[in-house]
Amino acid sequence: MALKQDVRDREPCTSGAGCGLPPGFFRLRYFHGKQMRLADYVDEQRYHASKLRFHNDRLHGAGILCGLRVSLLDEGGVVLRVGRGAALDDCGREVIVGFDQCVDVDAWYRRERHKQPDAKPEDACHPDKENKVRICVAIRYSECAQAPEPAPPAACHGASSCDCDGCSSCQSRSCDPCAEGADFGRVAEEFELRLMFHEEAHRLTGHRLFPDEEAIQEAVARASGGTSLLKELARPIRVRCPASQEEWLLLACFDAIIAEGETPKVEEIRDIDYDCAAQVLLSTEVIQYLLGSLYAEVDPGIGGPEVVDVAFQKIDETRYQFVLSLSDAIDPASLDKDDASFNLRQLTSGGWEAPGSNVVAAVYGDAQGGQFSVDGPAIYVTIENKSGFLADGGRYHLFSPRASDPVVDGALRHLRPRDFEWRFGLTVDPDSGDLVMGGVA
Repeated sequence: MALKQDVRDREPCTSGAGCGLPPGFFRLRYFHGKQMRLADYVDEQRYHASKLRFHNDRLHGAGILCGLRVSLLDEGGVVLRVGRGAALDDCGREVIVGFDQCVDVDAWYRRERHKQPDAKPEDACHPDKENKVRICVAIRYSECAQAPEPAPPAACHGASSCDCDGCSSCQSRSCDPCAEGADFGRVAEEFELRLMFHEEAHRLTGHRLFPDEEAIQEAVARASGGTSLLKELARPIRVRCPASQEEWLLLACFDAIIAEGETPKVEEIRDIDYDCAAQVLLSTEVIQYLLGSLYAEVDPGIGGPEVVDVAFQKIDETRYQFVLSLSDAIDPASLDKDDASFNLRQLTSGGWEAPGSNVVAAVYGDAQGGQFSVDGPAIYVTIENKSGFLADGGRYHLFSPRASDPVVDGALRHLRPRDFEWRFGLTVDPDSGDLVMGGVA
């Protein structure tokens, strides 16, 4: 049986390629007569591995790719089966489980209780009033050196002894390769499978999206269409490149029913929970299928012009204007110049209020000149403000009524988003004294 050595870095994956933004990449440059040394071959492997992990980390994220389902080996038993499968961790490393794995929950729990013979009710290993202990299954990437080969004695200087506790496929044994004039010639990319009490698992398997859910929801709320959404998402993405902290992936949690006695033991496993597990990463072909189905369902006019930006400006003492910049031209005949294509309302303490008739007017322009125009196609929505409908501190909603006739281009493709809406608040610019648009307070 081949000797193996655990050479996995035991520190959290906070440095090195694939964990946050690396300082850069360099690759070997070959030339005739170049002398190849050990460091050259190490750098050659490190370059390719680091590039792949960086790609996985930044373009795919962390989660389960397939398999790794946790189930009972035998109905009513206390041994779990973790199915073969694959995942990506927070450092972009592939975690491959090539064969089903079995985990004896009772043996693990007995060992943990043996470590804490005087467990108190507040300790994680102590069962609750219903004799239940919450336990989770987690996995992470691990490496094991193996396949000893003959090596000159000088190559053995500084070699460490074997430590295989962390790697699921390693066998504990005496393995000092230098005692036999040998060194390990292969590194197996393995995995470590571990049971944890719920509190520890929650602490070690935390994962946050980038951008996080709050930033994504804020971008969705501010966007007026697909192109606008990309611009809004770019804001948090451009701020930083986060460093990944977690290397464990959560597979499932369950309740272990404990039979107390002279030697506490697990007598039953209940309620295996998969919803708490790490997210599942969808393949590109599945995402393409879903997007294609979604577009066909909600927007048969794919490729139509889109509102890509919204600006707000003062024209004179009684008029303000919204400028809806478009990705492409529209057919001017499809735009209702009165308030049928676009409308405005204000939310007050008494509910929604409209500005009245003949207050909102919309015109289309393409590369117009002048002080209040933009280059390229745009819809100009003018608000007559003699009544003071637009005011400091007001909260407003500019929208396209669903019952209105559609705004289309020359091929009769709809303006996107079809149900356009723009939510904003108004404040007074202290320098100019004019109303300016901001977020909804």
